[in-house]
Amino acid sequence: MKNYIFCVIIFFAFICHQVKANDDKYHPVVLWHGMGDTCCNPESIGKIREFIQTSLPGIYVYSIMIGDDEEEDKKAGFFGNVNQQVSKVCEKLKNDENLRNGFNAIGFSQGGQFIRAYVQRCNDPPVHNLITMGAQHAGVSELPGCEKTDGLCRLMNNVASHGVYSEFVRKRLIQAQYFKDPRNIETYLAKNIFLPDINNELTFKNKTYAKNLASLNKFVMIRFTEDITVRPRDSSWFSFYDEEGNLIPLQEQKIYKEDWIGLKELNNSGKLLFKDCETSHMQFDLDYFLQEVILPYLSDVNQKNLFTIQN
Repeated sequence: MKNYIFCVIIFFAFICHQVKANDDKYHPVVLWHGMGDTCCNPESIGKIREFIQTSLPGIYVYSIMIGDDEEEDKKAGFFGNVNQQVSKVCEKLKNDENLRNGFNAIGFSQGGQFIRAYVQRCNDPPVHNLITMGAQHAGVSELPGCEKTDGLCRLMNNVASHGVYSEFVRKRLIQAQYFKDPRNIETYLAKNIFLPDINNELTFKNKTYAKNLASLNKFVMIRFTEDITVRPRDSSWFSFYDEEGNLIPLQEQKIYKEDWIGLKELNNSGKLLFKDCETSHMQFDLDYFLQEVILPYLSDVNQKNLFTIQN
C-alpha cells in the first residue's frame, strides 16, 4: 500500500511538472508597436499578438501600451518624451510576474529603437532574442510621411516644420528625438535628447549600454528592401549618410569599430543578424512572420528543465 501511495505521489509530481514545463516552454514575448499604431489594433499589432499565441499555444505575449487607453497610446507615438516612455516601460516590465525570467522582444518601426533602449538602459528582466523590423537605429534624415487620413501624423509634421531642434519641438515630438541631420552633426549631438545617448555618440560612453546589448542571445535586424518610409532604409541595419550624402555601412562607422554599444562583440559571436524582407515598410504577411520570426526566434524550448521535478 505504501509503495502504491508513493508511486501515485511521484506520478502526480511528474504530471504537475509537465504542466509547469509546458507553461515555461517558450520565452514570453514583448511587442512595441510603431508610429501611428497602438498596442492592440486588431488589424495590426493585435493581429500579430493573436497569431503568435495561436502559433505557440500557451505563450505569454505582452504588447506595450503607453498611457491608459489606445487613444493615449497612439498619441504617445507622436508626442511625448521617449526617455520618459522607456523609463515607464522599464517599470512595467519589471513588475510583470510573467516576464520575471526574461523574454523575447520585437520592435516594429520606431518601436525597434525604443525596445533596444530598454535593453541598454534596463534589461531587467533580461531580453533573450531582440528582433527589430524596419527600425530607425541610426536615425532618419527625413521625418516620415503621412497618410492623408492620419491627422496626428500631419499634426506632427506641422509641428516639425518649426524646426526639429527647437526647444519646444525636440522635447515633445517623438520623431524629432531620432531625427539626425548628417550635414549638421554637432547640432544633432547637442540638441537631440534621445538617439545620441542610446547610440553612445556623446563624449561620455556608457559602458552598461554595450554590456547589456552584448548579452543578447540574438539581435536580429530586419530591413524592408522597398522601404521609402524610413530614410535611409538602411538605418534598420545602423547604416547612415555622411555629410556628403554617401551611405556608410555599420562596419565602417566608429559605433562599430570602437564598439560603443556592443554591436561588434555581437557580430563577432555570430549573434548579430542582418535580414531582408522584400516588401515596403511594415507590409509583411503572416506567413513571412511565421517562417522568419516565430519559428527561428520565438519557438525556443527550455529542454534542460523538461524532466526535472520541481521542489
